[in-house]
Amino acid sequence: MKRIIIIALGLAALSAAREARAAQFAAEVVSYEPGTGFATDWSSGAGFTDEEAILGAPARETPGEWGGPITPFSPPYRLNQILSVGEGGQVTLKFARPIRDEPLNPFGLDFIVFGGAGFTITNGDFSGGGITDGSLFGQADGETRVSVSTDGETWFVLDPKLAPAFDAYYPTDGAGDFELPVNPALAKGDFADAGLAKFTELYAGSGGGTGYDIGWAVDATGKPVMLGQAQFIRLEVLSGKAEMDAVGDVRPLTENLAWHFDDFSADPMANGWAVHGDESLFDWDAEAGALSVTWDSERPNSLFHRPLGLTLTERDAFAFTFDITLDDVKAGHRAGQPYTFEVALGLLNIGTAKADGFNRGTGTDSPNLVEWDYFPDTGFGATVSPAIASAKSQFAAGFTFPAEMASGKIYSVRMEYDPAARELSTAMLENAKAWKVVKTVRLPDDLTGFAVDSFSISSYTAKGSESSLRAAGRIDNVAVAAGRSQPRIAQTRIVEGRWRGRAFRLQSADYVLERSVDLRQWKRVDGGVNADGFYLRLSDETPLGGGGFYRLRR
Repeated sequence: MKRIIIIALGLAALSAAREARAAQFAAEVVSYEPGTGFATDWSSGAGFTDEEAILGAPARETPGEWGGPITPFSPPYRLNQILSVGEGGQVTLKFARPIRDEPLNPFGLDFIVFGGAGFTITNGDFSGGGITDGSLFGQADGETRVSVSTDGETWFVLDPKLAPAFDAYYPTDGAGDFELPVNPALAKGDFADAGLAKFTELYAGSGGGTGYDIGWAVDATGKPVMLGQAQFIRLEVLSGKAEMDAVGDVRPLTENLAWHFDDFSADPMANGWAVHGDESLFDWDAEAGALSVTWDSERPNSLFHRPLGLTLTERDAFAFTFDITLDDVKAGHRAGQPYTFEVALGLLNIGTAKADGFNRGTGTDSPNLVEWDYFPDTGFGATVSPAIASAKSQFAAGFTFPAEMASGKIYSVRMEYDPAARELSTAMLENAKAWKVVKTVRLPDDLTGFAVDSFSISSYTAKGSESSLRAAGRIDNVAVAAGRSQPRIAQTRIVEGRWRGRAFRLQSADYVLERSVDLRQWKRVDGGVNADGFYLRLSDETPLGGGGFYRLRR
């Protein structure tokens, strides 16, 4: 019997230095020119020119006798917390991995510059009850400029008409999320009469800072440039001076799928699956850790389905995979019904699939499908046929034949839909080795949209038609991924002192594995992600002794 060992990883202590180099923040100062008039410490006269101060995460608290938590009223101010740039100066930063121009990011912003400004307390209460009129102190007192580059050599300025000055709005909140920007529509007046509680409300969980969109990049003539990503950021001060604490990547705003992976190690009926139709066609094999299925075209439409938690349309990127083994297949076997019929799995709209009149066999009465179909041979060759049906039952399908699936072998199927190309691609493995090349389905321009919300193992009826099918087999390792949903890590375990996991994702998306001790600061695990068939194999060869948390990040 299959077993999953889930390791509940607890907190452990990382050194401050390791936390400070979390992957989502600037990792290296490529060059620094302090310029003229940079800030100096009032008591010692020392300059705020420690390059290390801008690397890693923003400060959450200021140490020492006069320190305390960083709040929008109390910004970082120590020599090792902020880096100052005076007129004519600049600092050029490199990230460990590129920052994506990601449309799923909140407000479309891709990175955040954290400064040294704070809100001015105007009611004289410096003991915790301070109120501001929205004005700032310690902010940049001149003009600034932000540029980005993919290679550190060719640079593009962010359109000054769109890019705000850094070291201004919004002062850092050390209790907030440093990967979440503040709503850029908020202005000075929105903070009038605000105190700490109001800041928390307006920041909506953000840790503050000034947000920027890589899509604002323009060339020397002022024309937009589509970079897609940037690994280098340059902050320049054209007049006056400015202070910076950190520069960080923004985390995409996602709508998570309700589930990502199921290997049927546990009872699926207790894990979100449900049956519509004939329950006798589906049986959980607890010993094998798989779902036994009978596809019987003489029975009513029967669906073993699980809601996705999202409705996916032709505008979404998504993929799914599963393993199928067929043990016994008969098609066209009934008298007067000599033609083949499909073994079906995939995505559908559960509401339309349950409706009266839904008939997969007609080709005109089964809307909202993204499906893998297998038609056993009845004289024309066994066929694998990926298919999409629109909300109006317009079909686009591919037919790959001869494609006979051998009894008892495990076939792994992966299907991925690309909304930009309007293509559904399918790949199949036979006992973990490459099998047939399956034809890609391309949606015609006149095919209207679809909307699917459930994964289903579907036994469709053909009763009363000229087709017949009875097939028995097993389904295992079902996984789903969507472009607007973060992938989840599954099958985590410790093997000989090494952390292991697995995840399913879109082919077009690259991920890195990160770990944390506190769910705030994250560090990349080098070599932690490797391809393994249709999945990602995740590993940490030197996991933290006291445990930690892991996540995948694009």
